[in-house]
Amino acid sequence: MARSRMPTENETSALVESRRRCCICFALNRDSEIKAGQIAHLDRNNSNHSPANLAFLCLQHHDEYDTTTSQRKGFKVQEVKKYKEELLDWLGSALVQKVHFGILSLPDGDPYAGQWVRLGSNESPAELQIIPLPDEADGQPRYFVTGTAYHGVSREHGPNMGSLDFFSEIIDEISLFYSRPSLVIQGPATTELKFTDDGHLTIWEEDIGGQYGSGVTFDGFYRRVT
Repeated sequence: MARSRMPTENETSALVESRRRCCICFALNRDSEIKAGQIAHLDRNNSNHSPANLAFLCLQHHDEYDTTTSQRKGFKVQEVKKYKEELLDWLGSALVQKVHFGILSLPDGDPYAGQWVRLGSNESPAELQIIPLPDEADGQPRYFVTGTAYHGVSREHGPNMGSLDFFSEIIDEISLFYSRPSLVIQGPATTELKFTDDGHLTIWEEDIGGQYGSGVTFDGFYRRVT
């Protein structure tokens, strides 16, 4: 039987809701980069174009999803549906934020905003950018936090690298807090940024399963450089 053509509105919906992010990349590696990919039919029925049955996958994961093998366990339908939910939840959280054009200048006297680097860790460096947002949450200032951490910089084949991106308001006047829900493969995890009275930053993680990659952590003591 010839494959039925996917309705244009369903194809558009799958692309727009995913913003061309692969839900498997996001769930397994927290990779939220835009990918070259295709729309997969989750039940592997190419005639079922229901929006709930469609997911945008990168080329590699789409090929793996559609391939059956006796050598290793492939991706399961319910597994990838859960990954899709996780990606859409994350996108929903990010996209509800107001779009801000231009460069946001650091407010005078803001003790939190700026670039922060981890001290005393040449083998595992890390840095954060804490960006103030004009909109507030319940009267509390809000920030976007983004950063990169490495593990094993001098390794022959290069270091492991992890990234951090989240929105938060100031909690108890000294902290920014990120909580990742429990995943199919990994458990829940939290990351807390606490600002000290002497103008430094400490980061503490409670992690079950390695939220930033093998050996990668943002734990430590930071100093603001800009």
